[in-house]
Amino acid sequence: MNASNTDSNRNSPAPRYTLLWISLVVLSGSLLVLRAAMAAQGDGGAAAADPAAQSLWTTVGIWTAAILTIGVFSFLYRDNPLYKVCESVLIGVSAAYWMVNGFWTSLVPQLFGKLMPGLVREYALPSMPVSTTPGLDFALACVPLILGIMLVWRLAPKGGWISVWPIAMIIGVTAGLKLVSSIESDFMAQLGATMRPLVVMNGGFDFWGTMAALVGVVGVLTVLTYFFFSVEHKGAVGKTARVGVWFLMITFGSAFGLTVMGRITLLAQRFEFLFKDWLHIS
Repeated sequence: MNASNTDSNRNSPAPRYTLLWISLVVLSGSLLVLRAAMAAQGDGGAAAADPAAQSLWTTVGIWTAAILTIGVFSFLYRDNPLYKVCESVLIGVSAAYWMVNGFWTSLVPQLFGKLMPGLVREYALPSMPVSTTPGLDFALACVPLILGIMLVWRLAPKGGWISVWPIAMIIGVTAGLKLVSSIESDFMAQLGATMRPLVVMNGGFDFWGTMAALVGVVGVLTVLTYFFFSVEHKGAVGKTARVGVWFLMITFGSAFGLTVMGRITLLAQRFEFLFKDWLHIS
């Protein structure tokens, strides 16, 4: 009997609803603080006339950010409801920010501004420049509009196959653009970096420049040997490929170390905020 009650309480949706309401309350409070801060920043005269109100909202914002930061750090102990609330708030606010940013930077100027330039310039973007070819802009804007409607068709009960065509076009165009940019920025740059004189003369013999050029050439040749699978990796070829593996491991380790250092920088910024802005410990 007790076991059945325990299982029913564990499977009850009440904890989920409680967590949902806590998330909504925290999100609403964060939005209110953000709204008040933006209003105080926009109304410079009122903020200067009432510094107490500005200090109050600054304090509330700092405490809100500190609580959310500590809530994320609480995952180091174990998974808990506070961490889940903070995670949900972070993901929700980030998704909303990028949605609004994409709407005002892409849809409004690039789509609605081409279809209805006068209306958009009057109510949304007064600074939008006047186009010299409005007819051509309207015709070109109809293409992404039709593709967007076809893409949203995936949410319809029937006809989901219609959304396959715009998805295929998006993937194809993105792959083509990325291919061209990768060839220009990565492949050609690497070719240019290897086509340099092995002996560097910079007003005289530059020992370290020469060593860097030699290491670069050796690294390129040994790594290419490692990926050359038409010949069995034995003898001289196998030893050369083994040197290429060392170059690959050093490269991957450097990239991973750079990524870790970036994350450590973010962690240091959070600690600096907690100690200086929140606790005022210098």
